[in-house]
Amino acid sequence: MQNRVLVGDIGGTNIRFAVAQRRPSGLPSLSHIWRAPANDFEKFSDALACFLDNTTGNDHPNQAVFALAGPMDEDSVSLTNKDWTVRRSDLMSRFGFDHLVFMNDFAAMARSIPELPDDAFHMLQRGHQGEYLSPLKTLAVAGAGTGLGQALLLGDAVKGWTVLPTEGGHQPFAPLDDYEREIQAFLNAKYGYVSFELICSGRGLEIVHNAISAVNGLSCAELKANDITQRANSGHKIAEDTCEFTANALMNFIGNTVLASGSWQGAVLAGGVTQHLLPYLSRPSAIERFTRKGKMQSRMERVPLRLLIDSTAPLIGAASST
Repeated sequence: MQNRVLVGDIGGTNIRFAVAQRRPSGLPSLSHIWRAPANDFEKFSDALACFLDNTTGNDHPNQAVFALAGPMDEDSVSLTNKDWTVRRSDLMSRFGFDHLVFMNDFAAMARSIPELPDDAFHMLQRGHQGEYLSPLKTLAVAGAGTGLGQALLLGDAVKGWTVLPTEGGHQPFAPLDDYEREIQAFLNAKYGYVSFELICSGRGLEIVHNAISAVNGLSCAELKANDITQRANSGHKIAEDTCEFTANALMNFIGNTVLASGSWQGAVLAGGVTQHLLPYLSRPSAIERFTRKGKMQSRMERVPLRLLIDSTAPLIGAASST
């Protein structure tokens, strides 16, 4: 990458921009970090213009990397959880970029992992790092935010790091006990298809809270994800059960990702919703969901599992991808 690059992390809820500068070695440095709710803007280009007007003005880098939460084709990205279609050609024409790259937002999150220091992570299971040596290092990455992302991070001593984004969050939820099966049955009757993303996301917390209330014969107010986690922290039983159920499902999901990909060298959880679930991810019941994989349990107990807690990670990943 050139000396300076404009980077962006564009999700269904929040937008972040910054100017990144590659240092001779190590982590790219970020300046002019800016964040705003996506709903404050009618179009993505309005958000970008606001950032530039209030920070760099006309002195912005002539190349950019934007990490966007949605499937992309040759020239455009349609955000999955926001009614925006972002076109590369329009942005290059309006803002004068010489070079503009679009990438998946979760791919950017995953790409940041090898660049970040140890204090950017919280250890959930120490495991035995380096026990399974291979010329190709494979890390499983999953994260709950507005949706549920999944990716594989491949490290090669010669070729460097490669990210393989997937749509694994749409796999069917796999309950592991009678209570989880009861919740799944309620959700299946209402939604028809119960994916991990339906449960393990910001919207999922709200859905699970309603389901647990109904299964327990209780009526409940319509609560947002933040309200649920706050109630759980205050000892509200249904909210606590909701957070525990969601955390357990998320740990089941990342464990399945490790199995399917052979990521014995490690796994990383990420995302804003995931961070709010930290007290529940650390519980024995959640760790068991990660490790209890039949004949593979002893191997799963040796897989290092970390939680990414650095909010600038997708910006670092975008800067590191060029």
